[in-house]
Amino acid sequence: MYIGHLGVALAGKGIRRDAPLWLLVVATQGCDWIQALACVAAPEGTSAMWSHSVPAVATLAAALALGSYLITGDRGVAALAGAVAISHALADYVTGVKPTWPGGPMIGLDLYSFPLGDLAVETTVLILGWLLYRRSLPPESRASRLAWALLVLLGATQILGVLKVGLLPYTPKCM
Repeated sequence: MYIGHLGVALAGKGIRRDAPLWLLVVATQGCDWIQALACVAAPEGTSAMWSHSVPAVATLAAALALGSYLITGDRGVAALAGAVAISHALADYVTGVKPTWPGGPMIGLDLYSFPLGDLAVETTVLILGWLLYRRSLPPESRASRLAWALLVLLGATQILGVLKVGLLPYTPKCM
């Protein structure tokens, strides 16, 4: 899942208006950012997929929850950041195939192999997240062009991503 993760962050902001959106974006993208760094640092032929394993995601969620609490002093925001981090793995098990633990079995529904199914799921998550996010905006901004532009931009990015996946499956070298 790519853009769908951002839909989860937007939903989190809609649920907890006091939660910083940047913090929720970090929480929802953390696994991928760690994987990207590991791909750069990993020796050729090794895997960085451990970043999406259950122990790695649980550790990241706990670290983000603690960090969120230290930044905001709010247990609710901390719990939300941890939950959003965990949602990354759950969403990726729907759209992709990920490890249960480093070297463990790979599991997932692999919607990436069905680009239109992936598009439907991710677009649904994005739209629902955006609808919840709009609740966090001042009433006069909810129907603004900028609010709609966010949805259109993210939706267009997802469509372009699916088209690329449909034509040329994306698999980083280190996976």
